[in-house]
Amino acid sequence: MNTKDYKGELDKSIFLGTGQQLKISQILNQLEKDKDLTDDMRLDVETYARGINVLPASKEVPVERGNSNDNDKPKRSFPKYEFDDSLTFPDGLNEYSFDIDTVSDEPLASRYGKWLLNTYLPTFLPMPDASHQYPIVVCLMLLNCKAVLSQKQCIPMPYFLGMNGSGKTELAKTIGQHYPKHLYQEFRPNNTGAAIRDTLDSLFGSGEPGFALFDNLNPRTALDRWGSHYDSFLANCEESAYSRISSTGKDVVKSLFKTYCYKAFTSVWALEGQTAGEFGEIARRCLVLRFQQEKPKDSRTIYDWSGQQEVFQRIWGQEFIDVHRKAYGRSLGQLARLKPNELPIDGKLWVICQVPIAVGVYAGIFQNINEGIAHFARHFEWLKKGGSNAVGSALSIVLTQYVKEELPRLAREQLNNPFASKKSGIAGDVIPQKDLKEHLKNKTGYDISQRQFDDVIYLMNNLGYIYKNVGQDMSFVKDKATST
Repeated sequence: MNTKDYKGELDKSIFLGTGQQLKISQILNQLEKDKDLTDDMRLDVETYARGINVLPASKEVPVERGNSNDNDKPKRSFPKYEFDDSLTFPDGLNEYSFDIDTVSDEPLASRYGKWLLNTYLPTFLPMPDASHQYPIVVCLMLLNCKAVLSQKQCIPMPYFLGMNGSGKTELAKTIGQHYPKHLYQEFRPNNTGAAIRDTLDSLFGSGEPGFALFDNLNPRTALDRWGSHYDSFLANCEESAYSRISSTGKDVVKSLFKTYCYKAFTSVWALEGQTAGEFGEIARRCLVLRFQQEKPKDSRTIYDWSGQQEVFQRIWGQEFIDVHRKAYGRSLGQLARLKPNELPIDGKLWVICQVPIAVGVYAGIFQNINEGIAHFARHFEWLKKGGSNAVGSALSIVLTQYVKEELPRLAREQLNNPFASKKSGIAGDVIPQKDLKEHLKNKTGYDISQRQFDDVIYLMNNLGYIYKNVGQDMSFVKDKATST
């Protein structure tokens, strides 16, 4: 192995809990015997190993001596959702700090949450209505599906909405950075429903609390690809996690797929106006966050995330279940007892708000549950007033209105006018590029740049139009294969 491989193995050791020290020792012994490395290379890896925060042996979690096979059982990276009162935990652990060599009496979850809110997000991801969206984003970044809920409590599926390059995928992948590689999965737009179902069951069916990112979702075409397997996306609480597929024939075989995990979507296309009932059920479980059209101030990839997985593990790991059982569990209990008709949040939305609000209180983002409720209520009110229309930009709003309202009106007028020319077919089937540019200029007041026109092409594709050459000019042609 080279030095990078050794460091990678050392990074993985942070998820072994009390077995971390033994693993590091084994790696260093292997390092010493590796004849392909120079002394400088060995020193580099050894120095790296000393920088990894190792739990002191004297503070290890007690192990029951009655079962000789306990030590042979693999440790879970993250806890199950059950809070077991019989568990015992270590005392006096020095919590890992993402600040350099600082010691604070403030709980780690609170320090980390405030760092995400005050330092990370403003530096990398400009967002509209930031004073209310940033706290919600932090709640979603710190949410761990296996550590924060019981079987019946729903977790929201983040739906990051914005133009190309606005940072939505960057943020989604940042959430993924909290998870080890085997607990993080990305899906692309061309993945079928059966492939997604099988992958989720294979990766997370055993109960591991993974994170799945569905990037560049197009709601208009997604259900066609997903087919009858769309229910894989409805599993946002443990009890709904099972997808049952039956086959008919001489022998009836029933297959059970478990698809529960923390899911997030990114898209340039809004959820409003999705008429398919199946997708409406998925949308009802989504919490929409909107991104500005401008690009992020900088890339998250320049930030060293190597320590963040350990922070996340220390917040939700087995050693600290007793902490969040008391702090997080108390807030969640208070929220669960509230009646939806007494709240400023719609009852359907309230179902997916309880867990992130409790996480926010636990992480010090909200002083209490009332402050958390106020932030979410303000956010939903802002979305209702237009904060989530299309991709949240004048360009996309104009295009959506043009295709969905103005073109159908022109087509109706054309059909009802016996003197109208039918040479070009029904209005809206072919839209010349120059005509669309002129329409956008009239509506928005500015000329569309080449970079912005790339966004126009992408958005028109989502609206069912193919960009192609017609005669001697480029035009948008209605895609008969995908039109409804």
